[in-house]
Amino acid sequence: MVNEQKTLRRPKLSVVVIAFNNELYIEEALQSLQEQTYTDFEVVVVNDFSSDRTGELIDGFVEGKANFTAVHLTENSGGCSTPRNTGIANSTGEYVMFLDGDDWYTVTACEKMVEAIERTGSDFVAGQVIRTNNYEIWYHKQLYSIERVNLNIREFMGMLFDSLSVNKIYKRSFLDAHHLRFPEGIHYEDIVFTGKAYFLAESFSIIPEPVYYWRVVENSDVKSITNRRFEFENFQNRIIAHRYFDQFLKESGASLYQKEKNNKFLRHDLKLYTNDYLLFDEDYKEKFHVLIHDYLHETMDEYAFQNLAEKDRILYYLLYIGDREAFDDWIAYTNGLETKTNRIHNVGSQYYFNASKAGNHKFLKMQRPEIVYHISGVQLDEKQFSFHASVNVHSIDPGTVTSFWMLRNRQTGETLVSEQLGYGTYTFRVENMTEGNYYLSLYVNHMGNLHKVLVKGSEIADLPNIEVKTDSLSKSIYINEKNSFSIRVQPVKSVDQVKWKLKQRRKTQKAKKAQNTESAFQKWAKRWIPKLPVRSKWVLFESHMGKQYSDSPKYIYEQLLETGRNYKYIWSFQEPGAVELPGPAIKVKRNSLKHLYYLNSAKFWVDNQGMAHLAEKKEQQVYIQTWHGTPLKRMGYDQKKLPTIQELTRLKKQTDAWDYLVSPNGYTSRVLKRGFRYGGEILETGYPRNDILISQPPEIKEKVRMSLGISEEKHVILFAPTFRDWDPNSFQRVLDDVQYLSKELHEDQVLILRLHYLLSDKISQFELPPNIVDASNYQDIQELYLLADLLITDYSSVMFDYALLKRPILLYCYDLDEYITRRGMYFNFAENAPGPVCETMDELLEYFKHPEKLAAFEGALDRFVEKFGSLEDGKASAKVIDSVFGKK
Repeated sequence: MVNEQKTLRRPKLSVVVIAFNNELYIEEALQSLQEQTYTDFEVVVVNDFSSDRTGELIDGFVEGKANFTAVHLTENSGGCSTPRNTGIANSTGEYVMFLDGDDWYTVTACEKMVEAIERTGSDFVAGQVIRTNNYEIWYHKQLYSIERVNLNIREFMGMLFDSLSVNKIYKRSFLDAHHLRFPEGIHYEDIVFTGKAYFLAESFSIIPEPVYYWRVVENSDVKSITNRRFEFENFQNRIIAHRYFDQFLKESGASLYQKEKNNKFLRHDLKLYTNDYLLFDEDYKEKFHVLIHDYLHETMDEYAFQNLAEKDRILYYLLYIGDREAFDDWIAYTNGLETKTNRIHNVGSQYYFNASKAGNHKFLKMQRPEIVYHISGVQLDEKQFSFHASVNVHSIDPGTVTSFWMLRNRQTGETLVSEQLGYGTYTFRVENMTEGNYYLSLYVNHMGNLHKVLVKGSEIADLPNIEVKTDSLSKSIYINEKNSFSIRVQPVKSVDQVKWKLKQRRKTQKAKKAQNTESAFQKWAKRWIPKLPVRSKWVLFESHMGKQYSDSPKYIYEQLLETGRNYKYIWSFQEPGAVELPGPAIKVKRNSLKHLYYLNSAKFWVDNQGMAHLAEKKEQQVYIQTWHGTPLKRMGYDQKKLPTIQELTRLKKQTDAWDYLVSPNGYTSRVLKRGFRYGGEILETGYPRNDILISQPPEIKEKVRMSLGISEEKHVILFAPTFRDWDPNSFQRVLDDVQYLSKELHEDQVLILRLHYLLSDKISQFELPPNIVDASNYQDIQELYLLADLLITDYSSVMFDYALLKRPILLYCYDLDEYITRRGMYFNFAENAPGPVCETMDELLEYFKHPEKLAAFEGALDRFVEKFGSLEDGKASAKVIDSVFGKK
């Protein structure tokens, strides 16, 4: 029935309303049109052969309204396309909009949309949608944050995420010129219609205004098409719609943009179904896997998943390779459920999810395993803080996982480590706590990888409100605004609380001021000091950025002392008071004004790392760079991952300042010359630090033994792993390994642990077994070599020095492939190693239990020394001094 009172004048806007069994909502939808602030429009309501009172309600509403027309289809079309196309055919407006019979417009929607399309001249304009279930679509804020005028989809591909047709106004001339209508016979017709509109339009615009209310009725007896995801036909229909769109891109020459369209499908459409996967029945799941595997291979390769978030990348890659078993386990894993098999494994610090089928490992990378914990029974008194806890790391062998808890005072940095009283019960001794907030963290150790989780109050069952007071301090349970759990320790008296807070504030302000401000004197001194003359008899030394009195600078200094030359010697240290020096050398604090004074005044700089960035070297000054080891891993410009421009600029500043580079062999000379782009003079003298390994003074060996408290009867093993710069928790792996080795050592054996200087402070927090001696802070590792009967290392340059003693070396390289991949090496390590390369602890222990097997590597050790140590004759220090300072 067509309303006879309909005006013959062509309206500016036509609104097509479609309805099917919408008797509860159709009047509200039409009323929202009746109340529009805009009036120059017609409404064509198409009833898709409803079986309820919808048709009757439509007729009743449009009666007597000149600009409303009702069209009743004689059979149900089964979708939205036919009624919308019917509405277009029965309308005449210059512009067209669409409204579903269970939704409604904002009161100014038509006015704003018409104004926008006439002002911009775009082929269509999009406005914002509001869902009635308060579900916020993640991309809407990004797309509709600001007005965007006259866009082309090729320059704003993100708009593909909005595939709705109902929140837009279209020029009829645009629709007609491209014969653009809704595809009939399929569901999810908006995917095709809107997708085509984006690519056919010369331009479209966006207004950041709500125009459309989308009613979401999740618990209705008869669900809308979009809410029927538990019916497999629903998923089938969505894939059919996407195939239509894919075909359009191909036929219209827009295949270049298939990648962006795929991205939208993965991040939105497919996610709707994978989110509900656990609720699907087995028949649905079987069909789902067949269909999605086929579809993914039609338009994508495996790199379509590369830039997705980790959870989606692994999820979709498993679908892509058709690995149903691993996919089901990944769904379980990400929902905190047990997997059928343990699938998480690591290579060094890098984690992966194991697939059941062959695939590309890099698409299965994980940042870290998921850690689930629960805490209950929290108790706090004057002396103890305790609780019960369970920790679960799903899909990992629990035998490879250990954990502990730590309280850390955020104000002072003080830490307390838990003690385990029994299974699942943990306690802290808290009687000596100082003021501050002690935040609780869980540390999970898996294969040497330490994972930290800050405990949240929401994860604690029956969290009590406890406060314990002494005469001066109170301890209480405290949850901060970020839901982090802590024990707050503060003075009891209010006046003392204020004093303490003021004290902390002053301390923080003072620290900031020290970092950010300089006194007038400091500013003046920094301008004046560089103008000082160079003193020809002054020599400035530094080792490892002021952390140690060690390495070749130490031995050059001591050799200079022996020559009795009339020089003034200066050493820079980060903590001068912690180091004892022989001879008359002056100690200065690194980066102090006094240090700057000597940097500018000393004629000679002797260093093993880099100090040229601390002061501009003058033409009269001489810089002797001894470096700190024979290179195995790639350096400087040779690194697999080229350093940043800032890092290369700093490297060039350093190497340009060097006047001499001390080298232990021709191999090192060639490598450092190329890797550092160094063109200065190289002194191939051997390393001064190795002179002691040739002379082997017995008094040094005895000094080390006494210092470490090791008796003469003990067989000494030195364990010196290198630093993994991509893994700040690699020391935890070392800690586990030495604990394990401790149980395997004989009574007459002791293991000396020597961590890289960048990790030496971390190990001090942990208690070691009696047969493990931590010598990480022992100043000079060269002296430790003399005491060691055997060396265990990995890729550290210590092997090149220790080999000079012709004593056995074990290479424990549990992450050899990862190390080579990340850092690269200058030669085939396994073929040229001075001892057996062991990738597991069991392999390493085999040589402990059968030391006679090490005899097979004596030839390899001899060849190693011949290649890398042939210049070492115990006189390297003297040679350097003669070359630089001249013979006395």
